[in-house]
Formats: sequence, C-alpha cells, structure tokens
Amino acid sequence: MSTSDLTTDPGKLRGLTRVTSEDGFFLICALDHLSDFAELLAPDPGTVSFADVVRAKDAVIRAVAPSVTAVLLDAHYGVGHLTASGALPRDVGLMASIEDEDYGIPEGPRRTRHREGWSTRQIKLAGTDVAKLLWWYRPDGDPATAEHQRQVVRDLVAECAELSLPLVVEPIWYPLPGEDPGSAEWRERRVEGIIRSAVDADRLGVDMLKVEFPGYVDTEQGRERAAAACKELDSSVRVPWVILSAGVGYEDFRTQVRISAQAGACGYLAGRSIWRDAVSTHDPEARARGIEQARGRLDELNAVIREHGRPFLPGRSLDQALDRLPEGWFHDWHPAV
Repeated sequence: MSTSDLTTDPGKLRGLTRVTSEDGFFLICALDHLSDFAELLAPDPGTVSFADVVRAKDAVIRAVAPSVTAVLLDAHYGVGHLTASGALPRDVGLMASIEDEDYGIPEGPRRTRHREGWSTRQIKLAGTDVAKLLWWYRPDGDPATAEHQRQVVRDLVAECAELSLPLVVEPIWYPLPGEDPGSAEWRERRVEGIIRSAVDADRLGVDMLKVEFPGYVDTEQGRERAAAACKELDSSVRVPWVILSAGVGYEDFRTQVRISAQAGACGYLAGRSIWRDAVSTHDPEARARGIEQARGRLDELNAVIREHGRPFLPGRSLDQALDRLPEGWFHDWHPAV
C-alpha cells in the first residue's frame, strides 16, 4: 500500500485524519446496521419501535466512544439523532453509509441500492467526515451487473471529489446461483475474489477500503494462507485499508485483525463482532455488562493494531505543502461561483 498525496485536497485530508487516531490508525466502530440490528433487541422484532432502535444505538455509542476514533452510522437511525443527542462526542469522527442495504443475500446478481432521499451532498452537509459504500461485486458473474457496479463507484468518486468528501468502499463477495459457499473450491475463489475486488475498487479512485478478511483462521494452515493473502492485498492496492468484522466471533476477529495488521492494514471497522452480545441480551443488567465488554474488546483491538499495524500518516512537510499549494491555490480548487 502506498499512501496517495492528499495535500492538494485539504477537505479530503481533513476528513480522513478526523477518523484516525493521533498516531495514524483507523479504530472505528460500525453501527450503521438496519433491520438486522432491530432484530437483536427483542425476542419478537415486531415489538421494537423506531425509538427503541435509536435509543439502543445511543447507548452503544456513548459506551464505546472513548475507545474509538470514529463511528459509522446510518441516516435512518443514527446520523441525525446521535449527533443531536450528544452521544457522538466532538472529538470522535463520523462516517456515514450511502446505501440502503441489509445483510441478507438473495439469489442472483446484486446491484447497489441507494438510500432514498439521501445523498453525498447531504452526508457532507451533516458534518460527516467520510462516506461509505457497501459494494456487492462479482466481476466474474453477470457482465452487465459487474459494469453497473463499477459505474456506481465511478459516479460516487466523481461526486465525492466535487465535495472533497473521502469515500471508503466495502467490496462484498457473495455466492451466485449454483455455487456452494461451504465448498473448498468456493472458499478458495472467495479469497481470490476479495483481493481482486479490492484492486478494482482501488483503481476506480476510492480513498480507502473496508475489506473482508481474505481467508480463514480455523486451522494453522488457514492462518498461514490468510497471512499470505493479506500481504498480496496490501501490495496490490494504493490506498489505506482496514478489516471488517462480518459478524464473526470476537476471538476469530481478533486473530484476523492481528494477521491483517501484520500485513499492512491501517486499522479495523468492526460492528457485530464487538457489540452483538450486548445488543442481543434482553436483560437490562446483562445488556449493560455486555456494552462494557464491547468497550474492553475495542481497547484490546486497539493494542493489537498499534503493535502490528501500519499507520496512515498522509501529512507532508510545510515545504511540500508550499510546493503543492502555491499562492492563490483556492482559485482552482472548487472555484467560487
């Protein structure tokens, strides 16, 4: 991974540094989940109200905020309410998702579904530091769908450039009809696909990648192969990348974070593996203990990242800034109208 020069775009530079630690790591809690989050809150999801979901997210954010550099929120339940309530502290960065998706994977090719009434411009106006796209992508599947998905990213790259809004893309490799996700052949293709998807997104001009773990950690051989895959991924992309949790058990995710960091990952962007136990516990006292456990898990992951990861430090010296931003630089940067 080679860090791109962001000096000539102070808006993007500021956005990315707002979601990193002072020493350059992305330590981010994802809480942009929709129906799958609501389903965890009660034995009968039909009894869960809109306000119940917002309050639950508020409680989680307040608990984990001291241990993260940023949180990833959705427009429906999170961005407006948790900013207005003060749950999101001023010194914690904000990322917002663009898509309207859940984690169910129906059969057939998948195309990105944008959230209705929500745009990159609104994301920027809401004070968000970074925009995130969940990107279903199978370049080896239906060619028209694959090209549609690439065009989605091209369009968002252009929109975000106009807004000086950093864009992180989260490629997701999913099974096509007739494929068996439990087979050794599919698992091997998935690892190759994760790397290829990251490379394709990188070449389309995104600013950061949120990546599925390219491998499996249930055996020593699996961990060794995953380490090699992570190194291949790191050497193949030019932008900073972080690992997502995909809802795996916490112990496995901690192992994935260590392997990824040793290969060059700049951090993590984790959700259910951190807070699922707390949210799915319906006893109030047990839920409170679970939320504190989530905070402890984040602190543990932070230590792993700081020991093994590569920091994202895109800043340049003042002399370099003077060279890249000559007097009157702003005349050509989003010219005034």
